[in-house]
Amino acid sequence: MAHIHGRKRAPVRRARLGSRGRATRERLKAAARRMLERKGYSQLTVADVTQEAGVAAGLFHRYFPDLRTLATEILGEVLAELGDTARHEQGVARGDWMSRIRAHLLPSVANHALRPGLVRAMNQLADEYRPFRAQLRSFYQAQLELLSAQLPRLYRGAALAPSEALLLAYALGGISEAALRERYVLRNPALRDLSLTPEAMADWLAVLFYRALFAANPPGPLPRWAAPRQ
Repeated sequence: MAHIHGRKRAPVRRARLGSRGRATRERLKAAARRMLERKGYSQLTVADVTQEAGVAAGLFHRYFPDLRTLATEILGEVLAELGDTARHEQGVARGDWMSRIRAHLLPSVANHALRPGLVRAMNQLADEYRPFRAQLRSFYQAQLELLSAQLPRLYRGAALAPSEALLLAYALGGISEAALRERYVLRNPALRDLSLTPEAMADWLAVLFYRALFAANPPGPLPRWAAPRQ
């Protein structure tokens, strides 16, 4: 296959880009992001990207050594967006755990719901490229460490070691992982009639997460399905 992602051309010395060159590079990135959403990573070719961008095929390697480098840059930016904790928690009151949980879940739910192709592309790139696999794992663990750092304070009597707290965080994190994958990425036919907005899905998952974390219902009104039977 002529478009093997890992194949690198001989190093090319690139001149500093002017405004036109920067615009072309961003055009290629925007096109690649759209094509990653449509086709995933494994089936993507340079021709796909240049045709989508409306530029000559020969221009690609002026800006990127290969598709793998381009995909890593794009998907790394997506991870950075998802990992912007300060932005996600903006406006969340201290001690409001339900809002905090939901604030962390909503970007992930929206990413799966609105960009399932990019989620699929991340998994494909991680399967094929060890450095990105390490980057993806590091991102996921960093998110869970935000929770695991809080667990010894929440469960003072348990005297949790850091590794024990992290293991619990991984278990709690799994509450949403399989549900989002089945619903949005794998498009499980059994869930095709499930009509939930990303916001409503985040509510569902936040209630489950809160209950698992505190063995209690969150304060305030519950979603219809979560309300106790009379």
